[in-house]
Amino acid sequence: MTNPIQGFSRGDDDPSACGRPTPMSVRSFRSRAVSSIGWVAADKWGNRFIALGVLIVLGRLLDAEDFGLVALTVIIVSIGAIIVDAGFSKALVQKDQLEESDRSTAFWFTVATSCLLVVGMIVFAGPIAHFLGDQRLVPILRWLSIAVIANAISSVPAALLEREFGFRKLAIRRLLGTAVGGISAIVAALAGLGVWSLVIQTIFTSVVSLLSLWTTSPWRPHFVFSSARFRLLWGVGGSVLGIELIGVVASQADRLVIGTVLGAEVLGYYFLAMRVVSILVELFSSVFSGISLTAFSRLQKQPDRLVSLFYRLVEISSNVAIPVFTLAALTAPVMIPLVFGHEWNAAVVTFQILCILGALNAIGYFDRSVLIASGNSSLAFLLTFGQGILGVALIVFSSQYGVVAVAIAVVARQYLFWPVRLLILRVAVNIRPVHYLVRWLRPFLFSALSVVIIAAMFWRTTDPIDAAAFYVGACVVVVVTVSGLGTREVLRGALNELGGSVGTSFSQSRMDT
Repeated sequence: MTNPIQGFSRGDDDPSACGRPTPMSVRSFRSRAVSSIGWVAADKWGNRFIALGVLIVLGRLLDAEDFGLVALTVIIVSIGAIIVDAGFSKALVQKDQLEESDRSTAFWFTVATSCLLVVGMIVFAGPIAHFLGDQRLVPILRWLSIAVIANAISSVPAALLEREFGFRKLAIRRLLGTAVGGISAIVAALAGLGVWSLVIQTIFTSVVSLLSLWTTSPWRPHFVFSSARFRLLWGVGGSVLGIELIGVVASQADRLVIGTVLGAEVLGYYFLAMRVVSILVELFSSVFSGISLTAFSRLQKQPDRLVSLFYRLVEISSNVAIPVFTLAALTAPVMIPLVFGHEWNAAVVTFQILCILGALNAIGYFDRSVLIASGNSSLAFLLTFGQGILGVALIVFSSQYGVVAVAIAVVARQYLFWPVRLLILRVAVNIRPVHYLVRWLRPFLFSALSVVIIAAMFWRTTDPIDAAAFYVGACVVVVVTVSGLGTREVLRGALNELGGSVGTSFSQSRMDT
């Protein structure tokens, strides 16, 4: 494999290397955008189904405490990954035109920062573990530093592929990494390695993804670092860094508090419940969210079309997420022990509460992308900051009442701050709250009816196998019915907007030149 820090395959005179459209028809360019959605679907759905399958197997092989220990360590790794990226990957996608100095500057900064972070994780693993309340975390932290540097080396090449709608290569990379990491974890768990199975999974996923990416990516960094380009990238990346750093702190605050106050075992139950909810959210929303920043960025000079695409994506997500999370919450008392084993019964109530969070998160998945793409990254930062402060306060206060109280606090954070999100979207991109909320109406009413029907039928089923069959059948009926009520038309409109966004961008770039 080519050394990732030496050589390059494209020069500055290559339009595709500089972020400028290559000579091709508008129709061809549009088809790339629309076809990218298929690869994003394969990537997101494939990865989530693999992750869910691996989680089910590992849930039957490992203890809740094993999951809790790694969940605590991942807090540090996640924060480190945000610092290392510094928002530059988003800045590379968002910029209209790129030069080689943009790409190489971003790459060398992320690599250098990751090396410093790795040294810090190795040297200060002891004090960090002491702060987190468990010295067993020391070797775990040190080994997981491998994933930090692997992810850093992948950051810029992945962003460049995303910018050019290279989602096929990104999909293959992530699918391969997830599959190899999952298989390695299962083999390790069967061998009795316990918590180290999850450590191996994280490392193998990152390293295999890195190798796959550098094998398929045509770009190689130059030995160039421009302070001027760094400042330009920081103009967008700095705000994105603030958004993502506060976002990850807020999203990990519940795990940090549960792990340090209530212990690793309780955190393990909470982690599994939240992980399943997160996978479901990503299944519904991540296909379009994976391409939304790129598409929104292409429409930043066409506000009416940008808002139209935003409405369509929200409606698609709500049509699926609200009914399915309703069913998931109703059937959790049977499905959780059936799928993961009876030892996970303690996670049922937490999962049911977090399903309320999942429904809202699936719909709000596009807020940050539309703000960043429209040049309102500072407002996105303020939104994340305010919600993060509220969330940390609620979580710390609720921790004295147990894990269920923390779950309620996490849900309350999202819903209490929701009116502020709508106000910011109204000011920044002219999203009208009434038009936005109308997108919720049909799936909400349908879900309310589903609750009544399922409550009358489901609880009569005592056989777990019959209950599982009923659950799957109900999910299919709900999703297909809602789709028949208009989702297909909304989806078709969203696809047209996505394709049109790229074609218009291409035409404009030809006019500018």
